[in-house]
Amino acid sequence: MDDALFARLSPLFDVGKLGEARVLVAGCGSGGGQVALQLAMSGIKNFELFDRDVLEVENVIRHVCGRRYLGQAKVEALADVLRDRNPAIEVACHNADILESHDLADRVRDSSVVIIATDNEPTRYRLNQVCVETGTPFVVGRVFTRGIGGEVFRYRPSVTGCLACLERVLERSQYREGVREIDLVSEEEREKMYGLEIPEIKDSPGLNVDISFITAFHTRFALDAVARSLAEPPAAMIPIECDYIVWGNRPVSPFTKHFELQRITLRPQDECLVCGAEAVA
Repeated sequence: MDDALFARLSPLFDVGKLGEARVLVAGCGSGGGQVALQLAMSGIKNFELFDRDVLEVENVIRHVCGRRYLGQAKVEALADVLRDRNPAIEVACHNADILESHDLADRVRDSSVVIIATDNEPTRYRLNQVCVETGTPFVVGRVFTRGIGGEVFRYRPSVTGCLACLERVLERSQYREGVREIDLVSEEEREKMYGLEIPEIKDSPGLNVDISFITAFHTRFALDAVARSLAEPPAAMIPIECDYIVWGNRPVSPFTKHFELQRITLRPQDECLVCGAEAVA
C-alpha cells in the first residue's frame, strides 16, 4: 500500500527516509490539523496527538475534519483523517490538556519534532521549556487576528535560541507591533475592532486560505527538523537557514503589501532564563 500511495512522489523525493520519525502535535485545531495532514502526506507515519476539544460546527469551515466528525474529539477525528490518507500511519490520541500529561518530558524526548499549534501562551512556554530540557526540536506557528498574517518559529537545540529568546530579541518588532492573537486581546478591544461577541471572535482567526499560508511554513520547518535528525536526509530537502518568519497575507497594518515576508536567524541569548547561560547557572 505504501509503495502505491507514494509511487509518483518517490522518484522526486525519498519519503521513505521520513517514515520512522515521531511527531508530537500539541493542538489539533485548524492549524495543527493541517500541519499533521501535510506531514502525513510527506511520508511521516508516527503521530502523537494532544487536544482536549471536540469538533464543533463553527470549526468545520477551516478544519481538515468535516461535518461527519461533529461532536467527536478532535484528536480522534484527526487520527481518522490521517489513517484514511495512509493506513500505515500509527497514531496515539490524547483527549486531554497536554499540561496535564504526567510524562510530558518522556513523550517529548521520544519525538523527532514537536508541533506547537495551541492557542495559548502557557502551553507554548511549557513546551518550550520541556523541549529545551530534553534537547528536542519544535516548531510553533501562530495566526494573527483576522488572518492578516502570522509567524512561525523553529527551535534547534544548542543552535538557535528558544521561544523566550525570540520574544526578548523581537520585543514586538515593526512586523508584530499592534498585531496580537485574539486570546491576547481584551474584551473591550475585541468589541471595538470587530463589533462581535466574544464567543464569535475567539474562533474567527481568518479564512482557511489565510491560515494555510502559515501552516505551509509550519510544515516545511517541521520537515526540515526531521531531515536534520537523519544520518542521510533526503537529497531534495535543502536545509532552511532562517529560524523565524513573519508573513503578511495582505496590506493591513503593520504589513504594507500582499505576501510580505521577514526572516530572522536567531542565536541563543546568554541572558535567557530558559536556555541561556543564566539558566544553566
